[in-house]
Amino acid sequence: MDPNALHNISYGMYVVSSDKDGKFNGQIANTIVQITSEPVALAASINKKNLTHEYIQSSGRFSISILEEGTPLSFIGKFGFKSGRQEDKFKGVKSTTLASGCPVVLDNAIGYIEIKVSRTFDCGTHTLFFGEMADSAILKSGKPMTYEYYHMVKRGTTPETAPTFIRGEVIKKEEIAMKKYKCVVCNYIYDPAAGDPDAGIPAGTPFEKLPDNWVCPVCGADKSQFVPVE
Repeated sequence: MDPNALHNISYGMYVVSSDKDGKFNGQIANTIVQITSEPVALAASINKKNLTHEYIQSSGRFSISILEEGTPLSFIGKFGFKSGRQEDKFKGVKSTTLASGCPVVLDNAIGYIEIKVSRTFDCGTHTLFFGEMADSAILKSGKPMTYEYYHMVKRGTTPETAPTFIRGEVIKKEEIAMKKYKCVVCNYIYDPAAGDPDAGIPAGTPFEKLPDNWVCPVCGADKSQFVPVE
């Protein structure tokens, strides 16, 4: 079997948020599916280890912020590679609280949907939360970020708790020849051919020429946490 065939399945990039005892938490999710149109119902797959999972179970609701294509990797890293048990992910982030008490991330979002959970399905490592749309809004015009764009253009990586994580994912031989470097913390790969536009690093900048204060755009690790891709 070739697990890379799974990359041909389309996904988006979202921030799923919920609340518990007056506290907020959110995480990056890509497995969001509309199930029916009348009534409008959606489902989200969330890892049982994640704090957001605990919050959704407690409140019975969650919001989905639809991220725009230009969302910085640092923002995705904040919600995708940081834990709400160690830091407040909503600190410094523009957000709002709906009438239900559910939080919604507004930064880098082109719209949001709130779901009231009516059913849950145990999927082993994950729970599939299913429910009807309780609220929604378009925040601005824009193009939603696809999971393919996140990987191929933004050079983003996948946390181990994501439904689409592939252990031992194959790196193409032609990519190895380009002297790329991988972050040992989050597996982000710095590609000199792409640079790091969000940090002002132009394409064609070799890893060795990166400023000493440059950090991983996904998780914030410094250069010492990078190793050559072998």
